[in-house]
Amino acid sequence: MLYLWIKAVHLIAVILLIAGLVAMSLGGRLAQPEWRRIARQADYRLASPALIVVWLSGPTLAVMANWWSAPWLMVKLVFVLVISALHGRLSATLRRLERDGVTQPSPSLFQRALPVTLVSMAVIVVMVIVKPF
Repeated sequence: MLYLWIKAVHLIAVILLIAGLVAMSLGGRLAQPEWRRIARQADYRLASPALIVVWLSGPTLAVMANWWSAPWLMVKLVFVLVISALHGRLSATLRRLERDGVTQPSPSLFQRALPVTLVSMAVIVVMVIVKPF
């Protein structure tokens, strides 16, 4: 029963993380300060706390289910690292743009962030649901 509760919390956190990354990538594309502010709030209030919960609950689930030797989990973890690194880059870039008061078009990072997020999420879902290897 505890496993199912942790799994539910993990899934909720993943959904919130992806929503935050989408908001950060879309908000970061726009030069208007109010959109960048919304993107920063999506980071502070949504993506960052969700990422912490994902990293606490995910390994807990893997230990509880004894999945550490499963190849599908290793593939999933690669894409989790991609999403985690992307979050760090988006967060740092948004902070820098806000600090410097930049109003010009955003770096190409924001153009690539959405497809990277969505493709990574799709691979993770396939690994978890299908467990192809």
